[in-house]
Amino acid sequence: MNPNVHIVVIAGGSGTRFWPLSRRRHPKQLLALGGGDTLLAATFTRVEAVAPPSRWWMVVGKGHAQGCREAAPRVPAAHVVVEPVARNTAPAIGLAALHLAAVDPDAVLVILPADHHVAQPAALCAAIDTAVVAAKQGAIVTLGITPSRPETGYGYIQRGAADPRAAGAFKVQRFCEKPDLERARGFLSQGGYDWNAGIFVARAQTILAELERQLPPVYGALGAVRGALGKPDYESALATAFNSFAGVSFDYGIMEGARDVCVVPTSCGWSDVGSLDALDVVIPRNAAGNVVVGRVVEIDTHGCVLHAAPGQVLAAVGVSDLAVIQTADATLIVPLSKAQQVREVLERLGENGWSEYL
Repeated sequence: MNPNVHIVVIAGGSGTRFWPLSRRRHPKQLLALGGGDTLLAATFTRVEAVAPPSRWWMVVGKGHAQGCREAAPRVPAAHVVVEPVARNTAPAIGLAALHLAAVDPDAVLVILPADHHVAQPAALCAAIDTAVVAAKQGAIVTLGITPSRPETGYGYIQRGAADPRAAGAFKVQRFCEKPDLERARGFLSQGGYDWNAGIFVARAQTILAELERQLPPVYGALGAVRGALGKPDYESALATAFNSFAGVSFDYGIMEGARDVCVVPTSCGWSDVGSLDALDVVIPRNAAGNVVVGRVVEIDTHGCVLHAAPGQVLAAVGVSDLAVIQTADATLIVPLSKAQQVREVLERLGENGWSEYL
């Protein structure tokens, strides 16, 4: 283990496409989708070979901070960084870099989303080890997932020439937005394109320098927070800072314009478990092709995701390719082909004034 490597898990999201299982105060990263650890806890556990719990950190949203602490109790209390308001990933990562630079000027951050699934943790850790080598020499490294299908739901990274600083690393030629199906097929047949998993490795100082160059309002606001670290006025300084700038993603605000970026491709069984139709990467389908959770009766039912609420029975008869998600206070029925539209339900709930279900 490299003593300057720190795990930073970004756990501020709300998982809107997983409603009604995911809610504002109990978001997707706090779900134990496979019946074992929560997605948040599993994120830390799979990279324990890279850094021990004493060097684990997480950035969490104010509304679910306590839930994240309970789900990941091995993260030191002082390493739980709470955002006063959500401002997307660039400010969240910048805030983490600010904290890490204060305790370890040579800190290398391994930045991971809190709600993904990885079937082969050893392969992920090997890719991170390669990324650390390049990151220590000034690069911001992103992990690229070797594509297995022409996926339209992910952004892509086009590889350039091999990066001589680390065997297995490549210069990034360009970042590509989520493609249509024809373009995704072209990426796959051409080769040299990887899915953008939102996993980054970089020195804290490198991140802060890029923030200063590319997002000066964010960097300037965080500068005021630096002087308040460890002091009684920290929370008020942080709230003032986060209310002074707009949200921006790390991909858009930093990575696309960074001076020194490389990618390390990996095949590690990764999925962002982005919507209900992806649950089968965590919970295997049964003989009828159904993903089943809880007490479920299936009759002539195929290719469905069926989730019964505790203490209830869910019966499905003669249906196919549906998600039927039952909780104590809400039920969702949606064709799996429309699973990406679940977030629109939350918009309608808000319009109706039914915020208690959000």
